[in-house]
Amino acid sequence: MQPLTGSEALVTLLDALRRRTVRELRLALPGKPYDRGVLQQAAQLSAELVRRGAQVRVLHVTDASRDRAYAEGTRRIAASGARMRELPYLPVWMAVADRDFAIVQSDPGLEGADATLLRGRTLVGVHRALFDQVWARSGGSGPAAPAEREPLDEREREALVLLAEGLTDEGISRRTGLSVRTIRRTIAGVMTRMGAQSRFQAGAEAARRQWI
Repeated sequence: MQPLTGSEALVTLLDALRRRTVRELRLALPGKPYDRGVLQQAAQLSAELVRRGAQVRVLHVTDASRDRAYAEGTRRIAASGARMRELPYLPVWMAVADRDFAIVQSDPGLEGADATLLRGRTLVGVHRALFDQVWARSGGSGPAAPAEREPLDEREREALVLLAEGLTDEGISRRTGLSVRTIRRTIAGVMTRMGAQSRFQAGAEAARRQWI
């Protein structure tokens, strides 16, 4: 694992992907955290890879109307020929190239563009599988599916909403007055009930069901 500090490091690494032989690229683009330069580089990378015959799949946020830079960035990526699917909420940023290279958000609970470079089939494979699970459940672009019955109690729903806002367990604890241990147990319980393997999947699935 290699830490990447700041958006410039992220842009540089995305640019380097254009010079690799990449057959598949998976991108998960939440509304933040990253700046306009990262979106522009992602669009250029997508265009270059599609031109070479690579498959590019992108998960993006449904309602980006209040963020013109994000809306323009995803529009450019779609125009490049990438396959797009949308969700009401995405908790983390990731770029996964083939089976042995991935860039993931270092801490989903923190603002900023710091990321971690992963190499090797085991670590990268976890993120590939996670992306594919969310992709399969998201369906095509278009209106969200009707809300499913919400079996969450008030504590569980509040924890998921604050998690979706980007708060860490400690931040949720401060906002709710509950202990960090209780927050972690609550989120773990929701993940188990939904069959989610990670918080990313839990957040995406809760958004798909319109629970948050």
